[in-house]
Amino acid sequence: MLEFIVFFVFAAIAVIFALAVILHRNPVVGALSLVASFFALAVMYVLLEAPFLAVLQIIVYAGAIMVLFLFVIMLLNLQHAREENTRPIQQFLGYTGSAAFGLGLVYYIAKYAALQLPNGPFNADARAVGVELFQAYIFPFEMVSILLLAAIVGALLLSGRLPSKVRAADGEGAR
Repeated sequence: MLEFIVFFVFAAIAVIFALAVILHRNPVVGALSLVASFFALAVMYVLLEAPFLAVLQIIVYAGAIMVLFLFVIMLLNLQHAREENTRPIQQFLGYTGSAAFGLGLVYYIAKYAALQLPNGPFNADARAVGVELFQAYIFPFEMVSILLLAAIVGALLLSGRLPSKVRAADGEGAR
């Protein structure tokens, strides 16, 4: 019964943060809301006894994809309108609610999730994926990482935002 309640709480959190992604005008808040939605989905995967998908959700989506989104937001330097300051009671309620949620999550993980680690074919499947990825496909894996690095450098060059040392070498910095 407790898992059922926790699942629907995190489902509601995922939906709320997904709506915040769509409805909020500040792109940074939208990107961070998407990260929170991804983490809520990862918790739901754990509750559905799919921890490998939960780890992939966090590593691939909340990690790699969101770094790219935040990189694009910083690269475009999107300006946002000044928002009104929050009242002290709003800050207190936000901090208190966040602290209670975090403590509840730590308690749940410590008491239930850590004691019921899955034993069986899942662990063998995750190990097989890792071994296959880093033995048979190590060269394509490394080539993709170099390609992504080249894309980041190319995006910086195309945006015209070069470090000052590079501009000085080109003669642009001596104005």
